[in-house]
Amino acid sequence: MKLFSFLKKDKDPERTWAVIDVSDKDFKQQVIRRSYKTPVMVDFWAAWCGPCRQLGPVLEDMAVDPQSEFILAKLDTEHNQRVAGKFQIRSIPAVKLFRNGQVVGEFTGARPAVLVKRFVQKTLDQDPPSPRISGSSDPTQRLEQAKQHLRKGRGFEAYVLLANFPPGTEEETAAQLLPLARFLFDMEDGDALTGLEDLDKQYETATTALKKHNYGNALDALFSALDLGEDLDHVYITAVIEGILALLGKDNQLTQKYQKRLPAQVVPSNL
Repeated sequence: MKLFSFLKKDKDPERTWAVIDVSDKDFKQQVIRRSYKTPVMVDFWAAWCGPCRQLGPVLEDMAVDPQSEFILAKLDTEHNQRVAGKFQIRSIPAVKLFRNGQVVGEFTGARPAVLVKRFVQKTLDQDPPSPRISGSSDPTQRLEQAKQHLRKGRGFEAYVLLANFPPGTEEETAAQLLPLARFLFDMEDGDALTGLEDLDKQYETATTALKKHNYGNALDALFSALDLGEDLDHVYITAVIEGILALLGKDNQLTQKYQKRLPAQVVPSNL
């Protein structure tokens, strides 16, 4: 099962958002967790390091290329020694590529662009490692586990369980819940934010309401968001609304109320 990527950002002619600064404080969220939905390359560097100044622009140019398959996270080892120590960084520049929370490739020292591209291609051509988030192999139990995470506002955990869902009769429901999990996950690391103040405000309102189990307020905020976004945003938002209705179930009063407000062509098939 594969969910659409975050559509708003996919429209950018240059992926300027694909280069981020990370620290000891947010490394887990911005690198480890984010790598469950997209490969993350970490550039361990320092301002005094000459080879770092050579390699940095090479990595950044690759990351912002519209064809890039990874996000570049830059970590200054001088000011973030806890993470540098954890990953035993003894020589810089050091580059590590993460997928599903794990290092899948690495190298040290400055390299020309052609060799870096070869490294990236070879690494990403390999199958990603299995997620370390545990979940039941039984589809019925796994679906209930994912629902419990969603009810507690845990987007990341729910996303991992749903994005790697085993075949079975519950697979359709899992597919409907996945956009809701992705939305909460995207809000955790900032991927859902569009830069449109009014739209982002509705997203934040919806997220807060979901974590408080106030599904009516969450749905109101998302329906308001439909009036603020562009066509691609509408696809994203509608899928999240459908996910909430699937979580609530067809017999819930909120489901019966809000499904009527959805355009007929996008009403969830199981409602």
